[in-house]
Amino acid sequence: MFFHDFIPSPIIFTIGPLIFHWYGLLFGLAVAVAYFIARLRLKKRPIVFLDLDNLFFWLLLVGLIGARLVDVFYFEWWYFKDHWSAIPFFWQGGLAWQGGLIGGIAAAWLYSRIKKIKFVVVADLLAPSLAIGQAIGRWGNYFNQELFGQPTNWPWGIPIVQQLRPEIYQSFSYFHPVFFYEFIGLLIIGLFLLRCFKSKKTAGWLIAWYLLLSGLLRIILETIRLDEQSLWLGLRAGWWLAGLTTVIGLLWLLKLTWFKFLNKKEVN
Repeated sequence: MFFHDFIPSPIIFTIGPLIFHWYGLLFGLAVAVAYFIARLRLKKRPIVFLDLDNLFFWLLLVGLIGARLVDVFYFEWWYFKDHWSAIPFFWQGGLAWQGGLIGGIAAAWLYSRIKKIKFVVVADLLAPSLAIGQAIGRWGNYFNQELFGQPTNWPWGIPIVQQLRPEIYQSFSYFHPVFFYEFIGLLIIGLFLLRCFKSKKTAGWLIAWYLLLSGLLRIILETIRLDEQSLWLGLRAGWWLAGLTTVIGLLWLLKLTWFKFLNKKEVN
């Protein structure tokens, strides 16, 4: 495979003092694709008073801030506590999707309150975009060589430069491409949300399924990731947030299923 022998560079090119990173380019592409998907869905099922351009601006701004803050103060405080000057350089890597999700939910909730739109309607509109945009963004991790798993001899293992390998794995050359596993998983989740919920259902189904499935995916991948994280009660920080996301999604689905059952019972 191409992955097996190619060592990527985080930099596309430089022009004088300007440095163009793959991470930033792929982040922009992820936002553009997410916007395009949401725009297409909005055309098929318009939402009164919703200005998608305005909504996406606030989602991007608040989500970006949330993603960086959670990565700095929750996942990688062990590093940033001694490197405060590196905090603003998010384009070099270090955005936690959980922080982006928290920030995005906060922005969408506030926007919904101001526009007097049901929050779950807005959340359902954005759920497929969120999964697919997140999938594209994972390729930025590949070029930064910052999201890989345990050593492997499998043919799709990726080479990691020696200075980025954990000390105990210095003698290994190839590692599981966790970024690619998450890319495939999130892409499947996004397509599932787009394909399986075309008919009108109780608002909240799409975002609930996104939370459940993306949380489960992250729990599985946390078992093989090697990137250094803060530990809470002996478990990786990512595991706790993924577990919380999964529980919220599951409880939300159970609530929607229960309401659907009660409504059918009343009709009968």
